[in-house]
Amino acid sequence: MSMDPSMIAGTGLLEIGKPAKKPKTSTRGRPRNKVVQEAAPVDNKVSPSDPDRNATAQARTYLRFLALSAQSTAKARVQSEEDVIDPNERALLELILLRWAVGSSMTVRQAIALTQLGSPATLHKRLMRLRTKNYLDLESVSGDRRVKRLIAGPAGLAYLDTMGRHLMTARQPVSKTQPSS
Repeated sequence: MSMDPSMIAGTGLLEIGKPAKKPKTSTRGRPRNKVVQEAAPVDNKVSPSDPDRNATAQARTYLRFLALSAQSTAKARVQSEEDVIDPNERALLELILLRWAVGSSMTVRQAIALTQLGSPATLHKRLMRLRTKNYLDLESVSGDRRVKRLIAGPAGLAYLDTMGRHLMTARQPVSKTQPSS
């Protein structure tokens, strides 16, 4: 599977192991140059059917995608609790699969260096769980048997397929005959 790397260029997903920038703080622990903004008066007289409050078509599509994804997760939880991954494992899995899809698979060392997702020990434990559940597989690098690249496993491919189907379903316009939820 190959994806154009420019699709994720500028998102920071290809930059691994760089620490997140922290806002500069003064010696008292408060952010410097904090701008105080006046709160705008709240108009409680806006009706829910007001067109300005309705979500855009893109927002409604994304909300449908989230609803379908949540239903899929709930259905998987009912069928097999041991195959369900938690949100932290899902975030790690999606980063790994994204890098794999653009042809620059992460090594185990790079994955456990993602400190924004947890400590190295926690990330290693999550990687082991994802491997046990067949979401990820290891691939040896030729020339150095110590380096292992993380690639999609059978369950990882099924996860991508399911999310892709949900996205395609969410992109289809909602018919007028369906009751709104």
